[in-house]
Order: sequence, then structure tokens, then C-alpha cells
Amino acid sequence: MPKAIAIVGPSGSGKTELICRLLDWFAHQGLRVAVLKHTHHHDLGDRDKDTWRFRQAGARVVALAGPGLLQITRAYPEEPQLAAALAELAAGVDLILVEGYKSGSLPKIVVLNPEIKESPPQYIQVIATVSQDQTGLAGPVFQPGEVEAIGALIRAHLGLAEPAAVRPGLDRPEPCGSD
Repeated sequence: MPKAIAIVGPSGSGKTELICRLLDWFAHQGLRVAVLKHTHHHDLGDRDKDTWRFRQAGARVVALAGPGLLQITRAYPEEPQLAAALAELAAGVDLILVEGYKSGSLPKIVVLNPEIKESPPQYIQVIATVSQDQTGLAGPVFQPGEVEAIGALIRAHLGLAEPAAVRPGLDRPEPCGSD
């Protein structure tokens, strides 16, 4: 099984933003990282584009290539298992960050936004929580901007080697994406 960790939480909680910040931090650490985003949508946002038309016509694999990009979509008769998706991404990377798969068996970091009033489900294998409001939360709890500490926890939990040199100053408050 590749080294992977799931970032889970309600929609709008800041999962994508945290993953973007971690990607930047891990890149400065010299790690090669892949991201797997779990979705319940059948539409990849390319409806009526050539790639969508090729899938509709029966192509089992459709690839889109461009400058600095190769995107591959594989057709499965049903939702692929998490292990199969991770295996597809594992070649040439040190770590896979997974957004979603909240009921899966991966270790999880739960991202909470105090403005979202819904109670999150009881996740299994939680190793930490990220939230601005840390009241009543157990275990390791981080503020959203504590990227270096969160990254270090992930490295330690997954047994990833420490880099020879680390570039300082990577905890940044500005967002890089949204849920």
C-alpha cells in the first residue's frame, strides 16, 4: 500500500486549502506528492467536450495531453476501490494526499470550520484535527495555518524520511483553493 493520508471534513471546511498548503510545504521538503480527490459526481466537468464524448462513445481510457500535462481517465464498471486508485497514483511519488474517502481505512486528518454548524461523523483512524476553534477537541489539534507542524505529523505518522535541508517560512495565511 502506498503511503497515503486522507484529509476529511464537511464541504466548505477548508480541506482543499489545507491540501494546497501541504503540497507546497512537501514540495519544499523534496517530496513528490500525488492527490486523489473522491467525488460522488459522475460528471468530470467536461460535458460536451471531446473527452466526455469519447467516454460516452465507449472509450475505456481517455487521455488529454498538453504542454506540461497528461490527464488520464479510466472507465470502471463501478466506483474503483480506494486501493486500486492509490495503486494507479503510486508510481514515482513518495506520498498521496487523499481528499475524501471519509469511511475508508486510511489514517485521517479531520478539518473543521466552526462556521459550519453540522456535526461531523465519527471518523475512524483520526490522527489529528485542524480547526480554528479548538474547544473540546481531543488528540493533536492544529490551527489551519500550522502547515509545517501538520506536515511534520504526517511525515512522522507515515514514516517518511526527514529532508536533508528544509526551507523556512512556509506557514502562509493566504488560501490557495476552496472546497
